[in-house]
Formats: sequence, C-alpha cells, structure tokens
Amino acid sequence: MAQTAPAPSVDGLPGTVSAPRAQRKIDGDWLAEAIPTVLAWLLPSGAVVVSAFGQFLLAALLLTLALGVWLRLWRGRQRRQKAAHNS
Repeated sequence: MAQTAPAPSVDGLPGTVSAPRAQRKIDGDWLAEAIPTVLAWLLPSGAVVVSAFGQFLLAALLLTLALGVWLRLWRGRQRRQKAAHNS
C-alpha cells in the first residue's frame, strides 16, 4: 500500500486546508443603508437634546442667581465703606 502525501498546507498548519472563500455580492444598496446608520449613531435623539438644553438653562439660571448675590454683597460692601469714610 502506498502512502499518500499529506494535504497541502494552505493556512500555515500542516495537514489543514482552508475552505474556499465565498464570493460576496456587492450591490449598490450599501450606501443607502450606511447613511441612516451613520446618522443614527452620530445624531442625538430628541430626549438627549431636550436634556442638554435643560441643563444649559439650569446653568444660566444658577449663574444669574450667583451674579445677583455677588452684586448685592459687593454693593453692600461699597456702601459700608462709603459710610465709614464719610463719618
């Protein structure tokens, strides 16, 4: 009985043969599917936009409140210094 030679090494391992690669059909619909997919990943949803806008309005309100308190304290200090200077 004659011995047969081992199968050729296609992917680097002795005795293994890789399966033939399937041919992929390339159609023109991938662009039509890719654009909405990219937009869905990159554009935020309406809830995210409303939440960010709410955070911005809250920050503006707190900044206005802090500025009012600071101005009140600063004017009161000026008034006390002026009263102390005049007396």
